[in-house]
Amino acid sequence: MLLLEKQYGMDELPTIATELLKVVNEIRVITFKGEMGAGKTTLVSALCKELGVIDPVSSPTFAIVNEYAYLFEDSNASLFHIDLYRMEDEDEARRAGIEECLYSGKLCFVEWPQRVPSIIPDEFIQVELEYDGQASRTIRIVSIKND
Repeated sequence: MLLLEKQYGMDELPTIATELLKVVNEIRVITFKGEMGAGKTTLVSALCKELGVIDPVSSPTFAIVNEYAYLFEDSNASLFHIDLYRMEDEDEARRAGIEECLYSGKLCFVEWPQRVPSIIPDEFIQVELEYDGQASRTIRIVSIKND
């Protein structure tokens, strides 16, 4: 189900992050699809800032998983930022501990989910980003529930 589709500029990232967090509800896995340079990590950084993460947010391309602490309803929480770009297959992702993160109940921001789609939970939010040129991007947010 399509939740949001709009074109935005980089100066609107805080607003986009707020809107995205409003539609997440209880869903714990948010995937980010888009070509290199589409703004996946930049949007994840804006989401983390909106959540109150104080650690520097960076692409986990080489680390594969970064964990960030934030304050949620007056208690400490953490979230995972996962980059599957370097994953060759499902077995490699499992050995790297990706499934434990995805099914931990913690909020997970997953870049490049199409690399290993079989380990993504049945219910998730998919964020598709397209670079439209200059500083403009199109975001499409879809709720996915596979039965």
